[in-house]
Amino acid sequence: MQNYNPSSLITEEFQKEILDSFAYATGFGCVFTDADGNHVGPCSNFCRFCQKINETQEGAHYCALSNKNAIELALKEKKPSIYICHAGLVNIEIPLVYQGRCVGAITAGQVLCREENAYPQDQIASRIHWLADPELAAYYEEIPVMSRQKIEATTSALSNLTNYVVQKLAYAQMQEQLAKKSEELLIAENQLKQAKLDALQKQVTPHFIFNVLNSVSRLLSMQEYGTAKSILDSFAQMMRYSLYNLQSSVLLEKELEYVHHYLSIQKIRFGDCIDYRIQCDSAMRSMRIPFFSLQPLVENSIEHGLLPKGQGGKLEILCSRKADCDTIVIRDDGVGLSEEQLEALRGSLTACDDSVQHVGLHNCYKRFQLMFDQRFSFELSSAKDVGTAVTITIRRE
Repeated sequence: MQNYNPSSLITEEFQKEILDSFAYATGFGCVFTDADGNHVGPCSNFCRFCQKINETQEGAHYCALSNKNAIELALKEKKPSIYICHAGLVNIEIPLVYQGRCVGAITAGQVLCREENAYPQDQIASRIHWLADPELAAYYEEIPVMSRQKIEATTSALSNLTNYVVQKLAYAQMQEQLAKKSEELLIAENQLKQAKLDALQKQVTPHFIFNVLNSVSRLLSMQEYGTAKSILDSFAQMMRYSLYNLQSSVLLEKELEYVHHYLSIQKIRFGDCIDYRIQCDSAMRSMRIPFFSLQPLVENSIEHGLLPKGQGGKLEILCSRKADCDTIVIRDDGVGLSEEQLEALRGSLTACDDSVQHVGLHNCYKRFQLMFDQRFSFELSSAKDVGTAVTITIRRE
């Protein structure tokens, strides 16, 4: 258990509203102590006799010893102790026991009891020593004398106050533990998200590299050396980007440059079968999106939309900012999908990783979800012989 002490509970408000009120209502002096009897925080309604004694190193030492002896007596008898301190005054000790451990006490007293020998007396008690000081002797005459009945009634009331303090201590620890647990969960969640982002990123990148190298290999086999060199130059630019930008998010502007290099390669490969346009509002260029999250969507449009069409078609990437959201649209006028195919594709977005068929699309969706959580929507629309569109909408905070 953490090492708690009463000082963590004694706010100025608590001192004023609880301890001060109790002290002045009963006429007793009150103070918190630690488990060794040392005063913690300000003292309430201390008499001048005790104030002067505690101003000396010797007096503070003896007060702490008396408090500690009284605390040990209370713990041994499992009830509040009423004890005559080293200076001959009544000393009430209510230990603060939390989770089986004494973390301090509430000390009250600084009164005299009418009935002599009513309570155990500290072995180091010596009135003569303190009363030899004329000023202390005068202050001693000011100390109120109370009946045993009032002293014990006050002890009972103080015991109830102690229960409140222990409950406050328990609540403070509970809040601290909850805050710590929440922080740990948040850190763990962020680490998990980061790990998922990195893993998803690594799933897609080899797939893209394989496709590019396969294209270059085919061109070389056809002795298209100049075209292969152009593709490799563009590919080198893309690899440079990917190697120097391994973070989980990038500027939209940089991602679009990356996609542009990819489309340049595809344009070289397929000529007039592929036409494309990239348009982005200047205000959106500096927004951050998941790294390598657009190229797989563009690749899907080409591989499954435009190329199967025979004569090819057009691909558009349109990034626009509205009053409360940003929108990225990737659309083609390719072969499109039937209703059944579209529903299956939509289902792959949220499917369990083990059952995913459209890995690239699923991974893009998951990366946007991990980065933007509830602030994004990912919509698929398509019609047979009309084309397909992916619309990503991100609500701004």
